[in-house]
Amino acid sequence: MEPPEYLDAQLVPIWNDVVASLPPARRVNPIHLEAYCAQIQALRLASLDVQSFGVTIEDAQGRKVTNPALQVIRDMHGALAKWGHEFSPMSTIKRRRGTMYDATRRSVAAAKHLKDRAEYSGAIEAVCTLAWLIDEAQREGIDTLQRAAFGTIPSYLKGCSELQITPAAVPVAGKPEEQKPRSKVSKLQVLQGGAG
Repeated sequence: MEPPEYLDAQLVPIWNDVVASLPPARRVNPIHLEAYCAQIQALRLASLDVQSFGVTIEDAQGRKVTNPALQVIRDMHGALAKWGHEFSPMSTIKRRRGTMYDATRRSVAAAKHLKDRAEYSGAIEAVCTLAWLIDEAQREGIDTLQRAAFGTIPSYLKGCSELQITPAAVPVAGKPEEQKPRSKVSKLQVLQGGAG
């Protein structure tokens, strides 16, 4: 992916470095990439300013004040952290352990019907990825977790159901595990007042 012709010459090497670090099949939004490169450049220039002039500088009245470049550095770190993952090679994304991910791995390991079944490997990894995303949403806070409740969590539960690693119903205390299901006919007869 070549940089656009209008791109500032100082941003071209950054663009090329970012593109070269991505997997070949990765598609990126060029407008996002342009903004990302500008943020990296702003971070570098602010860092050079602090290196050259220090953490504190003199203002117009001769007073020592905090170098404004420090705020630029903070802002750029925040901006890059917020959506820089879009341009990170996948290998740099590390999965941290979490309650959902660990529980899902235990469920998969306990599922005898999935043992040595390579055809389910992709589905298992997809469900584990969803579990990891739920853990990450929990770490991010309530807003992120609430957003996950409308997409990630239902998808996770459906995947667990499809892999049959979650029970269809919660066991009821005090009742035997295996009960014969009542037929639909007998329920209908009961509603109509008996056999007819």
